[in-house]
Amino acid sequence: MKTLRFIGLFLVMSLFAITSCEGPKGDPGRDGNANVKSATVVTKASDWEWDDNALNWYVDLEWDAIDYEMVDHGAVLVYMESPGDFYAWHQLPLTLYPNDQYSATLETVYYDYAVTVFWTNSDLQRHENPCRFYDDNIEFKVVLIDAMTFSKHQNEDLSNYETVKKLFNITEEK
Repeated sequence: MKTLRFIGLFLVMSLFAITSCEGPKGDPGRDGNANVKSATVVTKASDWEWDDNALNWYVDLEWDAIDYEMVDHGAVLVYMESPGDFYAWHQLPLTLYPNDQYSATLETVYYDYAVTVFWTNSDLQRHENPCRFYDDNIEFKVVLIDAMTFSKHQNEDLSNYETVKKLFNITEEK
């Protein structure tokens, strides 16, 4: 019996000794924001679907982080990379004017676990798939901001993605 107590005491002391060790202090990491999430989504032509009833193209961007709390109280911001020769991000809703006679409007609807992007042509005709229209994949950035953080930044211009990126310290993988 004494041997069992000794072994038990030895194991407990060993556990304390092992878990209380400290190693060298690491380099400080970059400050982040746990209340803001960001994702980049690249859509291909095969991701877009035509709706014969609504007369528009649409794509569903599913993301588990868009939960009930985010939908009802937070902010879901969607930006699209500008098609064409220059680099810029534009917040949706957005209207594109490829020429003087025609436009395309992009709008979003978000709900639990997804956001849908709608592409509606001004003449309500089924033109080329949006990706083929610009001969490229279309890239979106989705930014989720929880209610408390969003309320603290009500007066900021969140339409500019670069401002949002700096304001919330969003890092992007290269």
